[in-house]
Amino acid sequence: MLKRAWSVALMFVALSVPLLARAGVVPAGTEFQVDTYTSQDQIGGAVCAAPDGSFVVVWNSGPIDPDIFAQRYASNGAKAGSEFQVNTYTPSDQYLPQICCDAAGDFVVVWQSHYQDGEFAGLFGQRFASSGAFLGTEFQVNTYTTGSQGAAQICCDAAGDFVVVWANFSEVGSQSEIVGQRFLSDGSFSGGEFHVNTYTPGYQSYPALCCDVSGDFVVVWESDGQDGNRFGVFGQRFASNGLLLGSEFQVNTYTTGQQIGPAICCDREGDFTVVWDSYPEGFNPSGPGGDVFGQRFASGGEPRGTEFQVNVYTTGRQNEFGGGAICCGPNGDFVVTWSSYGQDGDLDGIFARRFGHTGGASSEFQVNTYTSGDQFGARVACDAKGGFVVVWESAGQDGSSEGVSGQRFELLAQIPTPALSFAGIAAGVLALLGAGGAALRRRRRG
Repeated sequence: MLKRAWSVALMFVALSVPLLARAGVVPAGTEFQVDTYTSQDQIGGAVCAAPDGSFVVVWNSGPIDPDIFAQRYASNGAKAGSEFQVNTYTPSDQYLPQICCDAAGDFVVVWQSHYQDGEFAGLFGQRFASSGAFLGTEFQVNTYTTGSQGAAQICCDAAGDFVVVWANFSEVGSQSEIVGQRFLSDGSFSGGEFHVNTYTPGYQSYPALCCDVSGDFVVVWESDGQDGNRFGVFGQRFASNGLLLGSEFQVNTYTTGQQIGPAICCDREGDFTVVWDSYPEGFNPSGPGGDVFGQRFASGGEPRGTEFQVNVYTTGRQNEFGGGAICCGPNGDFVVTWSSYGQDGDLDGIFARRFGHTGGASSEFQVNTYTSGDQFGARVACDAKGGFVVVWESAGQDGSSEGVSGQRFELLAQIPTPALSFAGIAAGVLALLGAGGAALRRRRRG
């Protein structure tokens, strides 16, 4: 009987501890399919979360003349209404959507549109109420229209003011620079377009940004040759009024090869964390050698600690492909997601890791349940309760070529089940051992 008690106790611990090791989080519900319309490709998902845990997902629908669609969700993960089209202008291609939510749950979507501004690619947007109602009409983001404006990213502050940044290619094949535009919550321009990067030789591309609650914001991007060895990651802080805070700074310490695809999140206090893909042997998206690294910063721009590796599993390739693969929680904690080749047993899968505000980290954990084929392009959004939602592209899961899937997570501290706490584990073990000991004493007396 005592052996049996020990066996049951150990099995109990073995089943419970892995959940605790997953950065103190558990899945909230099951993996879900975002897109209802499944013909052709549904790709390029992005997500934002309101403080109450409600969230909105946007994506491209269709490989030919694609449009932008969205789906709202309640905080319990239930769909709020049906999927709807975001863009009003439909000729040619509308693609690469990005989204941000404010404190009230209102949200703004921006995307790239071919030929709409009279040139090859321009940027457009649409504001929405938390109910999904359109606020105003579709608007043009960029004022300068020569060449191509692309790779847009957006962030909202608590009041609903927002900032959009993008890469500007004046001519096809020319060097690029990072440009931005601030907006008030009603969608009107706040000042004019502004240049983000100070260093201009080569290419500055693939920007990312985050806003804190007061509207101060930080922009990061990849820069060609600036760190002395191919691409590196650089940043610039801004006040809510658009004034520069300090000077341009280098994010990565390790410079061998290429440091590319940055993503960033800000917490309530304005502290921020940047993550990126590191390829010491040079960028090879389908080959080995890529890992995810990060650096934490104080709100004043000072590095907090040293550069750190995010992924633990290193076989093959791990990359986050930039843009929204990190989110900050309410207390300075943050979650990073990335794609890992072969780790889930079949091509790319989605993995994540949660970090505390002091930089301590949990074990990495698998996000996707469905593992057949590729799951990639993860994006993540945190809510004010410490929960978060991850969305990604999944090959074949919705019955067509590509679809958008998601999974919600919540903190273990919010789960009242005793089995999901150390106290519960200890109580369970002691109870089982006590029962076994009592049974053994009865045998001896008999």
